[in-house]
Amino acid sequence: MIDKCPRCNVKVDSNLSNCPLCGSYIEREEQTDIVKDGINYGYPKVGKSLVVREIAFRVVLYACLISIGISFLVNFLAANEIFWAYHVLFGWGIFWCTIGRSLFFHLDMRKQIFWYSVFASVICYYIQTMIYGTFEVTEAQNWALVWATPAFLLGGIAVLFVYMLIEYKDWVRLAMPLTAMCLVTAIPAIISGAMYKQVHFMIYICLAVGVITLLMLMILGREKYFLELKKKFFL
Repeated sequence: MIDKCPRCNVKVDSNLSNCPLCGSYIEREEQTDIVKDGINYGYPKVGKSLVVREIAFRVVLYACLISIGISFLVNFLAANEIFWAYHVLFGWGIFWCTIGRSLFFHLDMRKQIFWYSVFASVICYYIQTMIYGTFEVTEAQNWALVWATPAFLLGGIAVLFVYMLIEYKDWVRLAMPLTAMCLVTAIPAIISGAMYKQVHFMIYICLAVGVITLLMLMILGREKYFLELKKKFFL
């Protein structure tokens, strides 16, 4: 039996639980066959866990939309100078991009590590902006860029690299999120150079680790690594 991935439409063998291309979880339904007069009257039997997750997803989604709507309405009617409703919107956005994705969409662990590292940095920027009241701060005040973001990115690279060593027989599946993490290490350096005309040593360390890891993937992975890149970009 061969199914298709609902996300990238790639054929997936029945013994696999995740799509080999994008890593999405493949939800399968049990089929109850009732054949009469050559016609199949059977209905798919949906698992209990799927039903519970679908109900929980709708409850959380409705709670999200209602709470955001009420917050903006109350904030608008109160006519406060501080528009606190944006905090509710930001909180729900982070929830859906991190915990919500894991709970309701069964993302593979390799992708969760990448997104958790990225959005942890986003949260630090948000907290920093709330503390100083502005996005433009001095380099000494910009702890989110200088310390937090490189630390989260280095942690993500380390976790993915260790995970790759443990699952060395299936290392190719971890190569793409690790590649994405290495490429993201260039963003703090670009932002720091544009804002302050200089780059902090912590950002240099983060960028160096990303470049070295990427070169190791290219040199050690060779044909398998570049073939996975072609599959990822449908080349």
